[in-house]
Amino acid sequence: MRGQHCLIGCYSRGESTIKLLMSTTFAFLLSSVVAAQSNEELKSYFLADQELRSQENMKNKIYPKFKDEIGRRIFVFEAISNGGLVTAEDYFYAAIILQHTNVEYVGEHLKSMGNENHLLAHFLAKRAFELGHENGAWLMAATYNRYLENAKIDVGKYGLKHKNNKLLANDETITDIDRI
Repeated sequence: MRGQHCLIGCYSRGESTIKLLMSTTFAFLLSSVVAAQSNEELKSYFLADQELRSQENMKNKIYPKFKDEIGRRIFVFEAISNGGLVTAEDYFYAAIILQHTNVEYVGEHLKSMGNENHLLAHFLAKRAFELGHENGAWLMAATYNRYLENAKIDVGKYGLKHKNNKLLANDETITDIDRI
């Protein structure tokens, strides 16, 4: 290959195949190791979030404390900024936490006091879905619809639904461009 430029490397066909096979194998093994390591601390925050919202707690009028909500939200923001979200579960847990934060009870219903967390939760749910989370489509629809609801946008017209882990439009006459 003298006198010719080569983009991948100037190896004979056999050497090139072996190097490609070795690099592919190494990349696969590395990605498998990384993908297998979920953020356990994030999971504990998620479980605490879920426990606080249990039917029993709601029935007994035991509601999440604002201070705890802020702490979980800040933990998620730090995990995002530090690369602490790796697996589908990490993105799912982070999305649920943000979906539940920045809310307060108005009468018997939780109401959002700001909508940015719901939009960010939607994008985190989208990543969980892309990474193969079994409830990804459900959470994408839930977070998007919560965002629309709190922005006072017609969920019936612009919202999303899910079926068999697929995302569907509530109103099929509305295009994705209209929705965005």
